[in-house]
Order: sequence, then structure tokens, then C-alpha cells
Amino acid sequence: MSCAAIAACGGGGGGGGSALPVLTTTPASNTGAPAAPPPATTATPSDGAQASTLVASVPPDTYGPGAEGRQAFELLNAERGRCGFGLVAQNAQLDAAAHAHADWQILNNQLSHTEGAGTTGFTGATPLDRVSAAGYVPGGVGEEISTLFYTGSIAGTGIFGVRALLALPYHQLGMLSGYREVGIALRGSDQLGTTASRGPRTVQQFNLGFTPSAGRQEPASDEVLTYPCEGTTGVFYEITNETPNPVPGRDLRASPLGPGVVVAVRSGQTLAISSASMTTLSGRTPVTLRPPLAKGSDPNSVLASHQAVLIPDAPLMPNTSYTVNVVGTNEGAPFEKTFSFATGAGAAR
Repeated sequence: MSCAAIAACGGGGGGGGSALPVLTTTPASNTGAPAAPPPATTATPSDGAQASTLVASVPPDTYGPGAEGRQAFELLNAERGRCGFGLVAQNAQLDAAAHAHADWQILNNQLSHTEGAGTTGFTGATPLDRVSAAGYVPGGVGEEISTLFYTGSIAGTGIFGVRALLALPYHQLGMLSGYREVGIALRGSDQLGTTASRGPRTVQQFNLGFTPSAGRQEPASDEVLTYPCEGTTGVFYEITNETPNPVPGRDLRASPLGPGVVVAVRSGQTLAISSASMTTLSGRTPVTLRPPLAKGSDPNSVLASHQAVLIPDAPLMPNTSYTVNVVGTNEGAPFEKTFSFATGAGAAR
């Protein structure tokens, strides 16, 4: 189980009133045994290709009008849907597991995927244990957590949590993987009454899963997906910490990176990137990209053979449009994708 962080993994605090977010993730491949996808499709593949099992519509959520949970849910599905990763449905059991673990972290002053037996609010040692205790039958399960130490109020944390997790190279993979359902909990120390005793704290908890009977949702075998993709806006322009560090030995606070660009194909297939470039849309100023992060080059052994991440070697500019060109092969078949996206004013700092 990997742990990823913007500020510091396992806890810590922020000073001077500045935002100090911390994020952790469990890769989808770490928990549960993947089941075969069901035969239903939402796209017609080319001759000989395996059909898509992507979800095109989900029931309305029950988080409530204006609720932080609804804002997070709608933004996550808007981003997944636009870029072809399929929608996720709200699941009450995953909601319950997310709520319980978010509270456990605040009550025990922890940032962790692992709960200790006998601690206040204990519901299970691992994400798999906790969703099972809530009644969910997992074929696969993932857990993504962000936390803020400068506020005890959850106002604005739903959008922040999704944007921050979608900017970080390893976190993107979990948020965009082939899950079918999600549970979201946005919890704060103001709600739990711990702000005065332990300081302000919020947790944004995302539990994702699919059942054995449903299996993963997958793109058609001849599709190549990216995030960001054509038309994506509001991307965080800078990341200053992640654990595992995608560039081991580099102090990301002193030398930040730009947001990751995910390239992915159907799981079980092999993706290879032969060239990639990024330029500003206006002026065509080139952006220096690091060598593609892929299974064979991933220093932390998180990526699978169907995934790659392109990482700018320095922060991008806020409120700026960029064009990306990617050339490679999907199971040996050549592809080329060109798309534009825009950063916003936010940064994962």
C-alpha cells in the first residue's frame, strides 16, 4: 500500500495560516481481485477490438443541494466523463466507510490508510476491511485521502480535494481507474469538536470500488485516454510534494513540478510512449517534460503496463492554455493524440 502526500505523509500541521494539504492514496491494483468486465457496452469498437464497458450515466446523488459532497461528486464525474474514463455512482456503503475513516483520522490525529484496533472509532485495519465491514462486497477497492490543517470548516473542501488529487501523478491513477462506485466524506474538526483541543483539520475521503459481479469499467481496447483531455479547465498548475515522490531525491517544495498528464489504455494491455511534447497554446512556448513515467521507469513500482504519466519538470503558469502531443503504441498499434487543456489559479501546495 503506497502513501502519497503534498505536505507530509502521516500528519503534521500548517503554520502562518497558509493551506497545507496532505494527500494519500491506495493504488487500485493493491486491493481486491479484479473480475472480468460484463458484456454491456457504451461504445462501438473498431473491427476486432474489445468493446467498452464504460458507464455513461449514473443515478442522482443524495448528498444534497449545495453540499460539499455533491460538488465533489459532480466535479469528479465531469472530469472522468469528459475524458472518457466513465462515471462512478454514489454507493451508500462506500459513503459509510469513508465517513467512518475520515472521522477516525480526525479523532485520532492521524493521516493513514491503516487503523489500529482499539482506537477511537475503529472500523477495520485496511480499506478492504472497512468497506467490507460497511457491507460492500468488493472486487476491487481504492482509497484516496486529502487533508487540510489550516481550517476546521469543510467549506470549499470538496472541489479542492478532487482538483488536488487529479493533479498529482500517482493520485490521478486512483481517481481515474476503472471503479464503478464511489463514497465521499468531507469531515472537519469543527464538526467533531476537536478544533479547540487539537487544532483545525479537515479530511476529504474518497472510497472507490467495483463489485465482483460488475467488474471494472474499461475503455474499448483500441482507445487511448488522457487526463487532462481536450476541453479540461481548472487544472492545478503546480505540485510541491508527493509520496511516493515521482522524482526520488528531489525536494518538490524547493523545486516543484507541474501537474501530471495521464495516458491510459484498457487494463492488461501494454502502452508505450515514443514521444511527447507540451507547449503553450498561445505562442507555442515549449514546456520541458520529464521522461514518461511508466511501468518500466516508475521508481516506486505503482504504474501498470497500461498506464503512463507525463510530468512537466517545472510548474505551469496559472490560467494558461496548453497543447499536448503524444505518440506511441497501444498493444503495438500506433496512435497519436493532440489535445489542449487549461490551468486554473489553484495549486497543490
